[in-house]
Amino acid sequence: MTISNTPPVGRRVALALLAVSLAALPKVARAGADLLQTPALMSGRAARSLLLGVARAGTRVVAVGERGIVVFSDDGGVSWRQAAVPVSVTLTAVHFPTPRFGWAVGHDGVVLHTADGGATWSRRFDGDMANTLVLADALERRDALAADPNADPAAHEAAELAVEDATAGGEFGPSRPLLGVWFRDEAYGIVVGSYGQVFRTRDGGRNWHALGRRTGNVEGLHVNAIAATPSDALLMAGEGGRVYRSADGGDGWEVFDLGTQAPLYGALALSDGDREALLAFGFGGRIYRQEDGAWWAVASPTGRTLVAGAIQGGTLTLVDSAGGTVVSTDGGRSFQAKTPPGAVPVTGMAAVGEGQWIFVGMGGARVVKTNGQS
Repeated sequence: MTISNTPPVGRRVALALLAVSLAALPKVARAGADLLQTPALMSGRAARSLLLGVARAGTRVVAVGERGIVVFSDDGGVSWRQAAVPVSVTLTAVHFPTPRFGWAVGHDGVVLHTADGGATWSRRFDGDMANTLVLADALERRDALAADPNADPAAHEAAELAVEDATAGGEFGPSRPLLGVWFRDEAYGIVVGSYGQVFRTRDGGRNWHALGRRTGNVEGLHVNAIAATPSDALLMAGEGGRVYRSADGGDGWEVFDLGTQAPLYGALALSDGDREALLAFGFGGRIYRQEDGAWWAVASPTGRTLVAGAIQGGTLTLVDSAGGTVVSTDGGRSFQAKTPPGAVPVTGMAAVGEGQWIFVGMGGARVVKTNGQS
């Protein structure tokens, strides 16, 4: 099924706060104003709010967070301005495939788009539309299994439960957060989130397709992050120690069970000579590496949850939930502690210069150098 939002004519104090971690997600009804219809409040302290995601948009840095706040900096994080955003739901992740075109996702299944480098945003998808797609996808799987006399009875039962869950979700309304976003260009992208949500658009968010059933994630485990590899394959990381890889743009997925029930919060790929190595990281400082098809656990110098990672100048840097960093200069085969953890929780990072980063989290955005100064 395809859902279209083309207008008729105009129409991650505590990890419990961090949407990226979502070990459990209570379904609490929204009260009062509809946050999907309420523009984010403009504030002079927006850049000091809880921020959950950050990305580069060319030379600009854009960060997203609580209550629909989006801020951007054109001077490497020295000063920030707040963007105009049409929703007040918490935003969890942001990605820019080009300096102009960007995408942000968040609570209530919202997907926002910008065409001016993050200064203004419009809504392209939300939880109501997500619920419609998830239900249609669940019904399609149930009917296909019912027509297959050789289908596993356990699969039948799981499909029925998926339909019941999707129906209940639709009755409850938009409530399930999206947690990761990746776009190849201004048109083609995938968003992922809680309860196994995976949606794809090929036309810049006008139409969306549910891909969750194709991932093999029949349990509906949270998918926390998505990224692309140098060879244009897609990687997703999530609950239950799972990594998902697609070599065909999301139509088919290979599932890697890394032998842990711990959630993974990030995955990335790096070129290693003429080969491609995959890396996944997450809860308790766990780091896993894959090369030539085999995964193994890498010795980690930290026991803190790793929440984000980036490659800069041949050095791979991962940041933990307290702002400590670990680095690898051998393609992720080994890591050393680089900077010690701080007192402020961190949820994301973006490179702004050699050895210089923007960290976001509690208290907003701050510039951090590799020597630990900020």
